[in-house]
Amino acid sequence: MNRSSCTQALVLNLKPLGENNSSVTLLTPEHGILYATLYGGPKSKMRSLVAQWNSGNIWLYANQEKNQIKISDFEVKNYHTSFGQNLFKMYAASLAAEIAIKTRCAGSNEQCFKLVNGFLDGMDLCDEDQSRLGLLRFLWRYLELLGIQPESHACSGCGKSFLESEFAPNDISYYNSIDNSFICSECSEGFSHPEGSSLLMNLQTSAVQYLTAVSVLKPSEVRKLQVNKDGYNQMKQIIFFLIQNGIDQKLNSIETGMGIL
Repeated sequence: MNRSSCTQALVLNLKPLGENNSSVTLLTPEHGILYATLYGGPKSKMRSLVAQWNSGNIWLYANQEKNQIKISDFEVKNYHTSFGQNLFKMYAASLAAEIAIKTRCAGSNEQCFKLVNGFLDGMDLCDEDQSRLGLLRFLWRYLELLGIQPESHACSGCGKSFLESEFAPNDISYYNSIDNSFICSECSEGFSHPEGSSLLMNLQTSAVQYLTAVSVLKPSEVRKLQVNKDGYNQMKQIIFFLIQNGIDQKLNSIETGMGIL
């Protein structure tokens, strides 16, 4: 980083540093996760601008001798004010931030910034029900960024496309945890014994089709699609399982937000 620079940034977290300063965790498209220092007491103008979930253009000064980055100015573009008024949105934003930090942006700073910032911007404009489905879409796309998103276009057993007309929306398909794939009900018969049954997680074929749509359609097109309550709950169970196992770390946002997320 140059001594003085300007970049887009999203404020993920702030922690007190001494009596008047703060340690700020930023997500940026160029550098990924950055830790910077914000100087100034409670009356400082910058304290009101550099707040959690605010995003915009930030000016940074890097002191190479002290190995320290200082926040010089911040032009806020989006305040995400609805997060402070809705518990689910707050926890969903915290989960997205925690995943970005713990995966170090999945090795793709720019794409991670685009996903997280886009998710937060979209959630700020939506109600809670829409935001719940938006969280699943974000996590599903992040699984792709991590390189662990299961193939959802076709059954990994017989190769039939889940989009074919022979599959009715209410048909049951399964997530196969052995090879991280989806299989149709016919191919699941070999897992029907007690030991094998724990390897499968069932969900409606319409839910598998929805996940496929998230992968191939534009976000604006996916937002128009509907998912019933059972399909949502089944997708949530599988996607939360995948993200926690993929990161192989405890996600505090999920544990503390149990019953909220």
